[in-house]
Amino acid sequence: MKCRRAASLALLPAALLVTGCTTTYLGRFVTMQGPDVEDYRKLPSRPVANATDATPMPQKLDAEWMRSSAFTYAGNRIDSPEKLDAVLRDNGTTGFIVVSSGKLIDERYYRGYRRDSLFKCFSISKSVLSALFGIAEAEGKIAASDRVDAHVPSIDDATLAGMRLEYPLDSISGFEYERGFMPWKQQPRMYYTTDVRNYVTEGAFAYPPGTRFVAEDLSPLLVGVALEGALKKSDPDATLSDYTSQHLWQPMGAEYPAQWVLDRAEDGIEKTESGLVARAIDFARFGPLYLDGGRANGRQIVPEAWVNASVTAPAKGSPNLFVEGFHRKLWWGNFRRGRTRDDFYANGHFGQRIYVSPDKSLVIVRMGSDSGDIDWTAFLATIADAWAPPTQ
Repeated sequence: MKCRRAASLALLPAALLVTGCTTTYLGRFVTMQGPDVEDYRKLPSRPVANATDATPMPQKLDAEWMRSSAFTYAGNRIDSPEKLDAVLRDNGTTGFIVVSSGKLIDERYYRGYRRDSLFKCFSISKSVLSALFGIAEAEGKIAASDRVDAHVPSIDDATLAGMRLEYPLDSISGFEYERGFMPWKQQPRMYYTTDVRNYVTEGAFAYPPGTRFVAEDLSPLLVGVALEGALKKSDPDATLSDYTSQHLWQPMGAEYPAQWVLDRAEDGIEKTESGLVARAIDFARFGPLYLDGGRANGRQIVPEAWVNASVTAPAKGSPNLFVEGFHRKLWWGNFRRGRTRDDFYANGHFGQRIYVSPDKSLVIVRMGSDSGDIDWTAFLATIADAWAPPTQ
């Protein structure tokens, strides 16, 4: 296969145009030209098996639900299926699902996507990683209070080695993280690295751990490497993909298999900051799992205490507490007036969202090829604010 070359990179020295389009960092940087929802097709991955006896999600389909739950966003009144379609279609949406009180209310796809299409969820992967960590902690394999070097060997930096895993779980590690897709910056180096296990041991600090919140992608990669290290202590052949399948995907009754993108083929590790690829309908199962305190199909899958800690605001004065919400254990909280329990959501690049409103027993999944002109957290929160369950 010949490498595709970008005109904007024509001035790069020929030596940088390395062999192997997607097997080296620079090869990926030159040929892939930034993240997109289809780039998982160009990278190695590992399968996540689904449940062979998945129970179909209960349905109470009602495409007219917004007539009883009409809402206004950015000055536009949305009170019909046609108006909602226009907003979703014109703003990059590829999948949109509404689940109310455990029942599928609405399911829409755009731009050629269908129920069985794969969707790269980007940073929603972090919230799935969080669930896996909570499960492994309950099994005694790892703990948020563990030092990083208890599970990640060969760390020379004493600050990194001694940091407790609770800090990267809350994104308060203090890592230096420079955004922007120039080849020497942390963001592309993180995204295109072919050696995640080594890369996470080289992180530099901008702030002392535990003192400053920064929404960066090194922390979930570090958590993923630590979790893999913990699993391999009892099973040298363990992978995060197998663990996802056995302890989350199958127990929650996923309808379809998924896959984790790897940093490299064969002995690679899962890209836990952005690499989960699955169907929207199965993300619509993951949201209710957290809505129901970690339970699905009559069993406790994610420990209830872990779920509750993930979706409850931290103590006043915590660096991961904000005016508008919070960030805990790789989930986001959203304060809404009049709620007895805070809304929360998993948040991914290009407007990928799993939005959960406990007071409304509501889960909304939005997948997209881009964000369009919409603040999707605000948009989905507005739907939740107006939500009145349809009657049938």
